[in-house]
Amino acid sequence: MSENLLEKLQTYAAQSNSKVSVPRKGETFIDVDQEHIKDFISHLINDLRILHLATITGLDLGQNIGIIYHFSQDKDTIYVKSTVPKAQSTAVSIVDIIPGAILYEMEIHDLFGVTFTGNPWINQKLLLPDNWPADLPPPLLKTTKPAEIRKRLHLEVERK
Repeated sequence: MSENLLEKLQTYAAQSNSKVSVPRKGETFIDVDQEHIKDFISHLINDLRILHLATITGLDLGQNIGIIYHFSQDKDTIYVKSTVPKAQSTAVSIVDIIPGAILYEMEIHDLFGVTFTGNPWINQKLLLPDNWPADLPPPLLKTTKPAEIRKRLHLEVERK
């Protein structure tokens, strides 16, 4: 990553009380509070012209759900990390900035239960079956029990 781009990232990060780290060449991590995520990503897209959102990842971190936005430019990857409390897992959608984020956000909603406010398709299922019981937790939370999912979805296989 060029020194100029790194300086600009650090400037934007400082404006939103965020932390930048570069653990390896070509990888930059920025921790951004959820309240600043939309502004920060707007700066990436509009000011720095970092246009390629490769994916968004969800992680069960115990009390929180981690959300990582993976941006790539040339040979560099920029990871914008944020968290939401598991008890109130609501995040801000970036679909109005990056329309292609709609499916990534739906995936995280299905698998981790994070609701992205502003995503027009958030109430539709992307990966889960239509008969997914509303009282079952999302499947990738650490507290979810696979045996219970199989039982409730009638996926138990008889053993002979």
